Amino acid sequence: MTAVPDEIERLALLGWAVFPASQYSRASCFRGAHEAATSDLDTIARWCRDYPGCNWRVAFGLSGLWGLDIDAAGHDHAADGISAMRGLTARYGALPPCPMTRSGGGGFACFFAWNGEPIIGRTGVPAPGIDPRRGRLSVTVPPSLHHRARRPYRWIVPPWEVSPPSAPQWLLRLVRPPEPAPLAERNPLPQTGDDLRRYAIGALKSAVATVAAAPQGCRNHTLNAETWSVARFIGLGALTADEIAGALAQAAVGAGMNRREIARTLESALRARR
Repeated sequence: MTAVPDEIERLALLGWAVFPASQYSRASCFRGAHEAATSDLDTIARWCRDYPGCNWRVAFGLSGLWGLDIDAAGHDHAADGISAMRGLTARYGALPPCPMTRSGGGGFACFFAWNGEPIIGRTGVPAPGIDPRRGRLSVTVPPSLHHRARRPYRWIVPPWEVSPPSAPQWLLRLVRPPEPAPLAERNPLPQTGDDLRRYAIGALKSAVATVAAAPQGCRNHTLNAETWSVARFIGLGALTADEIAGALAQAAVGAGMNRREIARTLESALRARR
């Protein structure tokens, strides 16, 4: 059996899902690699044999993680995320001890436990040069080489020494997606039970269509926002949580989301609405 790099074996034993990627670009080694990310050592050993010397990436959602990709200003990134992060911690407080890598390009990645919190998927949040990473997104980890600088990634704080903590509340507030806008007052909800039920079903069908058509990189946020929007009908007695979760889960699967990620997002949005 081909030897698995020690750092990747340690991640796998912690349950972190990884997949192989190219040393020379940001591409994965095969189509669908992110969905195939795993902590199974036999599968990882086969990838080591099939793609010798490859880079490695951690899939956040499949690993129960989210994180921050903090850029260093330079050839690859115009914004100085390191200075921006320093300013945020000076204002709000230090980050808790957490696993952290230093990239071959000079930036950092910090890893936190994901407990179902909604995390925005937009780059440059909460400041230019700082990118939240969650769900279907991934990040390169050691032992890997930066595809342009050809310098190695390294662990500053490895997760086998410090477990991923929950993120501080100030950081979760800064990376939380904006809440969906309320319904316009000129379009009030129907008052009768039958009319309200028909209205709610129409809203759920619209949410299903929106989730099914969500582009990659926006699917988790879209599912969270649409679940939050239609969950108001639970308290009005027009829909049940099971109806909402079942319909939106099916749409999210069709859009290409992972079932475990879907379940966490639905649970988080329904719990937040309650």
